[in-house]
Amino acid sequence: MTISKERMIELAQGQLEAYNERNIEKFVAFYHPEVQVWRLGAESQKTCDNIKTFKEMYRERFEKNPELHCELRSRTVLNDSVLDEEWVTGVTGAQAPSHVVAIYGFRDDLIGYVWFTR
Repeated sequence: MTISKERMIELAQGQLEAYNERNIEKFVAFYHPEVQVWRLGAESQKTCDNIKTFKEMYRERFEKNPELHCELRSRTVLNDSVLDEEWVTGVTGAQAPSHVVAIYGFRDDLIGYVWFTR
């Protein structure tokens, strides 16, 4: 199934807005039931592989960080992926914003894969 550039942008933007609202139900609606999330780095690791785990992970993040906010700095569509460069603020205990790159892959007209690096 091919997903249009417009739909990829719509999904990436929609989940970003729901994240900033800290609206867990709206947020997870943009993701595939078997969403896979990876943290990239010297030792890459999968942090979740289903919507239930994903939802709990973000519910906890939203609850613990009432000032959480993600500012989009740039967005690039490359083939069948969206790459967002972001600044994340409002994380309890953090001394400075986190500079994050999120790469979104798509499955069945939803976000199916996410790779994060910081």
